[in-house]
Amino acid sequence: MKSPILALFLFLSFILSACSGVKMITPGRKLAEKVDTSKLYKQSFLQKMNEIKEKFRLGKSEVALKDLTSMKEDGLTSSEKATRKNLMGVIHFSKKNYEAASHNFEEALALSKDDPSLESQIYLNLGSAYYKMNQNDKALATLSLGDFHNLQDNEAKKYHQLYALLSQQLGKRDQSLTALIRSLEDKKSIEDLKSEARYSQTEEQFFKLTPTEQVRLLEEFDSEKNLVVAYLAYKEAEAAFKAGDKTKVQDYSSWIEKRYSDNTAIMNLLKNLGVRNENDNVKIDLRYIGIALPLSGERKSLGERALSGIDVALEELALDPNKKFRVEMKDTQGSAATAAFAVKDLIEVNNVAVVIGGLTPNSATKEYLEAKKHGVLFISLSPVFLPKEEKNHLLIEIPASIESQVNQLMSPKMIAKLGNRPAIIYPKNELGEAYANEFWRRSKKLNLDVTGMISYDKNATDFRDPVKNLLGIKFTRERVEELAIVEDIANFEKNKNIKRLQNLQPQIDFDWVFVPAHPKEVVQILPNFNYFDAFNLNYVGVPSWRSELMTNEGYRYGNVFFLDESLGTSETPFTQKFMAKFNKQPKFVETISYDAVKVFSTFIESDDNLNYRSSLEIALAKKGNIKGESGDWKLEDDVWLKDMSTYKIKREGVENL
Repeated sequence: MKSPILALFLFLSFILSACSGVKMITPGRKLAEKVDTSKLYKQSFLQKMNEIKEKFRLGKSEVALKDLTSMKEDGLTSSEKATRKNLMGVIHFSKKNYEAASHNFEEALALSKDDPSLESQIYLNLGSAYYKMNQNDKALATLSLGDFHNLQDNEAKKYHQLYALLSQQLGKRDQSLTALIRSLEDKKSIEDLKSEARYSQTEEQFFKLTPTEQVRLLEEFDSEKNLVVAYLAYKEAEAAFKAGDKTKVQDYSSWIEKRYSDNTAIMNLLKNLGVRNENDNVKIDLRYIGIALPLSGERKSLGERALSGIDVALEELALDPNKKFRVEMKDTQGSAATAAFAVKDLIEVNNVAVVIGGLTPNSATKEYLEAKKHGVLFISLSPVFLPKEEKNHLLIEIPASIESQVNQLMSPKMIAKLGNRPAIIYPKNELGEAYANEFWRRSKKLNLDVTGMISYDKNATDFRDPVKNLLGIKFTRERVEELAIVEDIANFEKNKNIKRLQNLQPQIDFDWVFVPAHPKEVVQILPNFNYFDAFNLNYVGVPSWRSELMTNEGYRYGNVFFLDESLGTSETPFTQKFMAKFNKQPKFVETISYDAVKVFSTFIESDDNLNYRSSLEIALAKKGNIKGESGDWKLEDDVWLKDMSTYKIKREGVENL
């Protein structure tokens, strides 16, 4: 979890942008109930104000301010006078004349009592001005007088963000947390919620409360359908489950069901927690492994290769009688549907302790979801293409998951090296969109300035359009004046035989580009940047870039990096044993299959007395880190992340950074 200083910095950066412009009142705003605005505002006045606001929006602030100053107040209602003063304050605020802005807001406030929505907006504007003047006590006191219920949703969000920041700075912990929760009330999915930097701060503050304070806070939101509250309550229930407190699990589960029964996402979480709670009574043999592989059909050879790696691991473990495992095998026949049923059978009929499978991404997703439904650990032989929020500690992906790769991509060291303005070009398929979703989620959580997210057709052979799109030279209409100037200059060139590749220069507003694509596509994508005069850029890719094609070509395009697992020595005890048994070198599939068994055996070595399914899960959730043959994993935010490294492709080869 972030340190308080970093959390405050991220939150401060967000709120500074959120409060960079205070709000002009519009006729179509959200009004307080039972207020007849036709008696407060004349149509002629509203029309005049709209004309002035349009000038302001066009950058003619001085003209707009002059029009407002010269406007006669005779015949104006109090609300109209308040609206005029508020707009004057807004213009001064935009010019950073905060004292003049606050003076106008104060005068507007005294005239705004007839319109609760206007009054609440002015309180927010005035509080923002005081905040900009470093008068934090005054700013918080001013916000406290306003009623956020009368604000539009986006303005209420700014109100809560500023209120939370001021409360935190002034040491008012309870008020800060309440405001933080309300600032997130627009989030409708757990995925959106957890991608917000403010949620991490909210959760951190919530878990610092005493149990009594937590209950009191949750009950404060009894009448509000706020997803944050439901999710915090679920997190408490989950923590109680891990602590073995069944009564507390039941209390929180009942509280959530009573108030959020119509929220499908929360109910699914509770259902999974209920299954896990039921696992208290499910006794298991810790050394009984279920394996789901394609042993017939088109992928039979792939399944047999995986099985050879598993055989080496089991033979190695069998040398110690205390580490001997039983194995139950199911043939998935290369079908995702059959694979899911096989996992269900392994759990319900055979009662295995763990399932190893998922040899292809499609079947891996289905198999994991089935195992998760039963609260059973699933060790996957390929990445699982699900949002991070749908994964938990019951999934270990042996090849580096997308979350593991993006975690390395956006590590502090990488951001310091490459910059905080990333962009991404990705194929429009399941794999590309999984990368894009995690890239966006992590960027948003870290408040990075994503300047472009460009997709291309998975069957594309010409990549000029997506590159032009990212470089801002595809849509020339928006740069028509610049294009005209360039063409005029071209007309004066003496050498008319020179052929111009393009008229517009690229707009490079990013520091680096993430390209989660296969090498064959990459060597067609990257040359287009040079073609459009965008030279020596930073590109970052995925593990498949460790290929002969990229090693031979990559260094030509600029600064080319890729993410991959750390490579050990080429000769390992596993490779020696595999060679001795099969008289050939193991490849990727054999290695990860061997590692899947070793990871589980290493984990249970630390505690051989896990006799119930629930005790196995609790031990796994508390483990923190796991060592394997191909690398190490750490549990972060309830998801297992594999340690990764960054490599640079150079003329003379690949360099580990």
